[in-house]
Amino acid sequence: MSPPGSQSQWYLARDGQQFGPISDAELGKFIELGHLQPTDLLWREGFPDWRPALVVFPPQNQADPRTGPAARPAGGGPVTQPSQREKPARTRPLATDPLDDEEDGRKRGGGLRKLLVAVLVLGVLAGSAWFAYGHRDRLSEYVSLFKSSGSDSTALEGTDRKALDVPPFAGLRGSAEAIDARMQTAALWQVMKREFPDWYAQRLDELVAMGRENKSDADVGQHLARKLVELRRRQVVNGLSATLPRIKSVVVAYHENLSRLRRESPATCYGFISEGEENPAVVDFLLRASKHTAHLQAQLTAVFEAVAEGRKQPRVYPRPTPAHHELLAANLRKMGWTQEDMQLFSDEKALSKAAPEKVCQVVTDWFAAQLTLTDPEAQIRLLSDSVRPIFAG
Repeated sequence: MSPPGSQSQWYLARDGQQFGPISDAELGKFIELGHLQPTDLLWREGFPDWRPALVVFPPQNQADPRTGPAARPAGGGPVTQPSQREKPARTRPLATDPLDDEEDGRKRGGGLRKLLVAVLVLGVLAGSAWFAYGHRDRLSEYVSLFKSSGSDSTALEGTDRKALDVPPFAGLRGSAEAIDARMQTAALWQVMKREFPDWYAQRLDELVAMGRENKSDADVGQHLARKLVELRRRQVVNGLSATLPRIKSVVVAYHENLSRLRRESPATCYGFISEGEENPAVVDFLLRASKHTAHLQAQLTAVFEAVAEGRKQPRVYPRPTPAHHELLAANLRKMGWTQEDMQLFSDEKALSKAAPEKVCQVVTDWFAAQLTLTDPEAQIRLLSDSVRPIFAG
C-alpha cells in the first residue's frame, strides 16, 4: 500500500486494453470530465486484483463545482487536477469480470480470424492506429525487459509431459471425488484447481449432474470446452497482464498447434482458428489420447497460467511502431508472402471465402514471422499485441 501522501500510479482496463500508469491528478480529471465508464476496471499498488471503477470511486451526488475533484478513491489516495490530454482513449466498454461469474461469455465479432484480421489491418496496413495511445511516452522502462523475455522454443519443454499426455476430458464420470481424482492426473485441471478453485468446483458439480443424466462423452467434452472458452474470454485483461515469458509461451503453443493441425488436416486447422477449443475435432483430441493431446493441453495450460499470473499485477506493454510492423512485413515477404497475400489477410470478406488450407497458411505464417524476428524489442511488442485474439477469440 502506498504511504500517506504519496502519489498513486493507476492502471485502467477497458475492453481488454490497459492504460497507464496514470497519476492521481490525471485520473481525477478523467473522472471529473465524466469519462469513467461503469464497466471500467482500476488497479494500483496495494490492490490484490482489478476492481470495478465504481467500487473504487463510488458515484457522488451532484457535486459543488467549487469543491474541486468530484471523486476520491474509496480507502484513500489524493486526487488533484490533471491535464485532460492524458486521459485514455475511449473504446468499447469492458465487462467487469468477477472471476467466477457464470454468465455466458458471448462470442465477439466472429472468433479469432476476425480479430487476427483486425490486428493486421490496424498494424501492417494502418500502423498509425496501433500507437495512438496516450501513455506510450511513459512506457520506456519496459524496453529494458525485452532483452530477458525469452521462453522455451517448444510449449512442451519444462513441463510434466506425463500430465500433458492425459486426455483432460476423458473418464469424467462417477462421484465428485472420483471425477476430481481423475481430473488431477491431467495438467490442465491441476492448474484450474489451483488457480480457479471456485470455477473448478462448479465444473465438478456439473459433471456429476451430467453423469446422472447419462450425457455422452462428446457432450461432456463440448461442455467443458465451452466453459473454458467463456472463462478465457472473460480474462483477457488478466492474460495480457502476464509477464513477457508467459505471453510468449502462449504464442509459441498456439503456433505449434496451428502447424501440427495444418500438416494433418487443413479443415481441422481452420476449425481451430475459427472455433478454438470448441471445435469438435479439437474436443475429440482432448477426449482421447492422440498425438495432438499434449500440445493442445499445453496451450490451454499456458493460457490459464498466464491469466493467473496477470491477476497478481497489471502490466502495460508498449505498442509496436510502424518500423516494427515493417520488420514483420519484411519477415512475411521472406517467407514468400506476396502483396496479394497481404491484401487477402487484411480483407475479412475475401479471407472468409478462401480455402481452409490458405487461411491456415497465412495465420500460421503470421505467428511464425513474429517468433523468428531477431529484434527482441520488435518481437515482444508485436507478440504482446498478437496474443490478444488468442485470449479473446
